[in-house]
Amino acid sequence: MKRAIVITLFSVLLAGAWGGWWLFTDKSAPLFKPIEYYQLSGEFHYVKPKEVNEVLDHYLGHSFWAVELNEIQTKLTYLDWVNKALVKRRWPNQLYVEIEEQIPFARWGEKGLVTQSGEVFYPKNREGFEGLVRVTGELSESKKILVSLEEFQQKLSEIGFVMISLTHQVDGVWQMELLNGSQIILDDRKALHKLGRFITAYPQLAEPLRKSPQMYDLRYSNGFIVGKTP
Repeated sequence: MKRAIVITLFSVLLAGAWGGWWLFTDKSAPLFKPIEYYQLSGEFHYVKPKEVNEVLDHYLGHSFWAVELNEIQTKLTYLDWVNKALVKRRWPNQLYVEIEEQIPFARWGEKGLVTQSGEVFYPKNREGFEGLVRVTGELSESKKILVSLEEFQQKLSEIGFVMISLTHQVDGVWQMELLNGSQIILDDRKALHKLGRFITAYPQLAEPLRKSPQMYDLRYSNGFIVGKTP
């Protein structure tokens, strides 16, 4: 008897919950409230508003209460150049959508770009970014590489060097290509110390060496080697 009462009560509660949900979410229900508008927020340079609108237009007419916000956010982050997306309900019939763009700081290898925070992404269109420094290395070390890029360039600017390429090899060796055609080889061990020592000594090199592209190998504990570039 008690079991029958419990089952009956559960069924009543379940039916009540379903009925309440139906009142708000079914298009034929009296309390159904559709999404009629969306407000798009964000400053776009690379994101195509047309692609964003195509995602959001699909949800117009859906239930204000039942629409899956996480689903919309996921679809938006799949779009080219979208870093983050935030979607909220705004009473009575609107979605508020905030989009954060990917801002490239450097090129990553041959096909990617990387943000200043070290996030690598692969947009379909990479035209217009050929002037950015190209960095290469393990994806898991992208943040470390970006930090080193800024540190190395800051020091190199003291002697007028501009880096156009930075590669970090799996053995811990750094290879830098400079705008003047020179190359610098460095290892992880006390890298900034060795680079600083080179920058201090560079003005003392013979003028012919400083006037033509050279290869500078800084991987030594007590100095560096100057040679012709390959």
